[in-house]
This record gives sequence, structure tokens and C-alpha cells, in this order.
Amino acid sequence: MSVEPERIRALDGATKQLLWDRMISSKQTVSSYVVMLDGGSLETMELTAAQAEGFECLTCKAQHTADAGAFQPVGRIPSVGSVFQCVACSGGAR
Repeated sequence: MSVEPERIRALDGATKQLLWDRMISSKQTVSSYVVMLDGGSLETMELTAAQAEGFECLTCKAQHTADAGAFQPVGRIPSVGSVFQCVACSGGAR
């Protein structure tokens, strides 16, 4: 389902949440990604597409949204984007 950005802003909260949930559920396929972690090391990780694209925490899969301020960038996947970890997991093992 393709929706133009200006139409998304006009949707009510429940409809936005439904679209978000559908998008996240469509990104649960696991693949191997080479992640360039902050500090310069490269690590191959098995991640969902949602984790690789920065929508979920690398560790606990909590969702990273525009209003979720408790996430820190921890690296990048070249040609995909930044990856994040929630503050609760940022000191934990990957």
C-alpha cells in the first residue's frame, strides 16, 4: 500500500499506528549484514531488515520512532543506513 507523505500526516493516530505496524511486520526477514560499528570495527550480524534499517534496537528489537529519544546510533551499514541501540541495551552484549 503506497501512501503519499502529505496524506500520511493527515491520517489519525490509529491509522498511522496500523500503517507503522504493517511496515515493521513486513521487515522481519533475517539476513546477514556487515555493520561498521562506532569505533571502526566491522562485524557480521544476523539482523531483521527493521533492525538493519534503524527501525528497531539491535539487541532487544524495541522500536525506534521519531518520538523515542532513548536510542543511540551505534554504527552504520553501508548503503542501508544507521543502526541503533536503545539506552537500556547500549551497555549490554550484542
